[in-house]
Amino acid sequence: MATPFTLSKDGIEMQFATNHIGHFLLTHLLLETMKKTSRESNVEGRIVNVSSEGHRFAYKEGIRFAKLNDEEEYSTIAAYGQSKLANILHANELARRFKFFITMS
Repeated sequence: MATPFTLSKDGIEMQFATNHIGHFLLTHLLLETMKKTSRESNVEGRIVNVSSEGHRFAYKEGIRFAKLNDEEEYSTIAAYGQSKLANILHANELARRFKFFITMS
């Protein structure tokens, strides 16, 4: 949380890469298997996303995709907030797309 500006090996701001992109990728890599298993077993799969109140500290614009790697305007706490906001938006989108077999609370 609130780390100095650095880039991941993939060239993405580290907090966004760690707190959101990694979880996003894992979810999407497992999604087809989860859907198939759910159909075959008639047992609902689960995706658990955890965020925090930290999303409230995101930049006023929300997620700044065009400036994600902008070191000059980087704010440690706002970058953390935008990564947590991305988690929430991703969870909401999963719930919208897969409302027939995803429960969100």
